[in-house]
Amino acid sequence: MNENIMAELGMLPWALTIALGFPTVLLLLNEWITHTDRRNGPLKGTLRSLRNFVVPSLALLLFARLVLELESDNFWLRLLESVFWILVIFSCLTFINDFVFGAARPTTWQAKVPKLFRDLTRAGLVAIGAAIVYSQVWGHEIEGAITALGVGSVVIGLALQEPLGNIVSGLMLLFERPLNIGDWIVTDGVTGKVVEVNWRSIHIETPTRETRIVPNVSLYKSAFSNLSRPNTNRTESIEIGFSYDDPPNRVKEVILELLKSTTGVLAAPGPAVRVVNYADFSITYRLVFTVQAQEELGQVRDRIMTAIWYVARREKFNIPFPIATHIQTRPDELASSKPITPKDLAKPYPLFRTVPFSDLDRVLDYASGELILQAGKPGLGFCLLVTGTVSLTVPSNGGELVEFTKLEAGSFFGDHGYASKKASEITVKATSDVKLIVVSPETTLTWFTQSPSNAGEIGNIMEARRRILLSVL
Repeated sequence: MNENIMAELGMLPWALTIALGFPTVLLLLNEWITHTDRRNGPLKGTLRSLRNFVVPSLALLLFARLVLELESDNFWLRLLESVFWILVIFSCLTFINDFVFGAARPTTWQAKVPKLFRDLTRAGLVAIGAAIVYSQVWGHEIEGAITALGVGSVVIGLALQEPLGNIVSGLMLLFERPLNIGDWIVTDGVTGKVVEVNWRSIHIETPTRETRIVPNVSLYKSAFSNLSRPNTNRTESIEIGFSYDDPPNRVKEVILELLKSTTGVLAAPGPAVRVVNYADFSITYRLVFTVQAQEELGQVRDRIMTAIWYVARREKFNIPFPIATHIQTRPDELASSKPITPKDLAKPYPLFRTVPFSDLDRVLDYASGELILQAGKPGLGFCLLVTGTVSLTVPSNGGELVEFTKLEAGSFFGDHGYASKKASEITVKATSDVKLIVVSPETTLTWFTQSPSNAGEIGNIMEARRRILLSVL
């Protein structure tokens, strides 16, 4: 009985050490992992492997050997030793993976090694390590372990043909490298960005923020398009129809200028506009342009489609549609449906009420973000801002545009280029949807002659604006 008591007392320090040390080590590892996550450190996988596998298995092994005092040939002790050493091998390989590849920069060779290849290599090394552990712990020849592993592999291979087919297909894609993480691809009618390549499948994030999971074997056997090869530039085409009354050369000239001035459209390769068809109701034009990357395509396309409406309205182009509508209108309705004239638009603004508008004056619409006037190019004329806001900028000595004032409805611009084809000194850009009246030189001259007070007021505003302009240069 005394011997039993002494044996229990001898086991007590080990039991207390394990009972206190195990949670302490887990607590320290948790704190370390939290600190690493905050700094996005490269050893996150290794620390989690230690916390979740190695430390618990070590605690069980020490408890069985030192507290329970199981014999070295006990089945459960050998099983615990085997599991522990296999987990140690796995954690060591995880550490090597994290140390070599965890913090790799995108341009280094480490970053170009696919994750699937690293995972398969680690799995193979763990299998070899498991065979060595089996021979050492259980006292059997390693050839027997390899034989058992081979037989087991055949059985597993027959049972898991489809998953293994995905792994083999993933390896073939890996060696061929037709795509990488971040590439945009089209497969099965779905367009998306590759965000993950794993053992079984490829994860594609669509523009609608959905994740499409495509099995490796399906992607390997079917055709797909990589929109990021040979480079990330993406060329797109838009087809639109204009009336037969609109001269094709003029339409192409105007739309090409629109494409060149649209933010996001690359200058090389340059955009193009071509006539592609004489349809039933319109002449069909194809607009071809290139953007930097697939991610920009939606926004650039939207800018172009939006600007086309404003350009067509300014140039009086007609975008026909195949709808026939019969309208019966009474004479009194015709009288009340007269188009709004420049004079009507100018009524809310006292400065513009005295302008003797004529048929030479035009009303133009611009979309937010469009260039209305560009420095170095001929001016439109004397422009009265009816609705919206614009930004006035001037090129600095370094070539960058510097904003020197903003104008709201009721203001004007055009300065000294209103009565001639003189190149503009300033750039005017719409910062919201804009409607303006372009007053012809003839109307401007008549107006200034008839209203010297208005001419003087406008001259004072121009001079004050010029002083502001000079102060920012």
